Amino acid sequence: MIRVRQKPPKRQAESTISLINIVFLMLIFFLIAGQLSPPADPDVTLVETTDAPPLAPPDALFADSNGSLTYRGRPTDVAAYLTQMGASGGAGYESGERSGEPSVMLAVDRELEAVRVLAIADELYRAGAGKVSLVTRGAE
Repeated sequence: MIRVRQKPPKRQAESTISLINIVFLMLIFFLIAGQLSPPADPDVTLVETTDAPPLAPPDALFADSNGSLTYRGRPTDVAAYLTQMGASGGAGYESGERSGEPSVMLAVDRELEAVRVLAIADELYRAGAGKVSLVTRGAE
């Protein structure tokens, strides 16, 4: 009996579709999990609330415990902040109570006196803000 060698079966080409799917899933994961907004001011400890819906403060105006105002990590005042928001097409311009006026997100330190918070809010309204919202963090 003569043995005839059979050719080994051809190995099928590996599909790269599964690899592409994994890469796209990782891309989507990192887009969702990554921080796409500027970080919050580290000098400000937000007030905790239990019933208020949480707001992310990406473009908030921060007031530290001394009442000093910062925007995107730089010291500012109310007039300069509103001017900068108007020049950059601030996110809250459509949602102001009055047409064309910005909606301001104000993140204040928990140690800041309420009188100073009200003074800042009043100054914002007088400078042309349509709506002022206080940013808090949820109690854990």
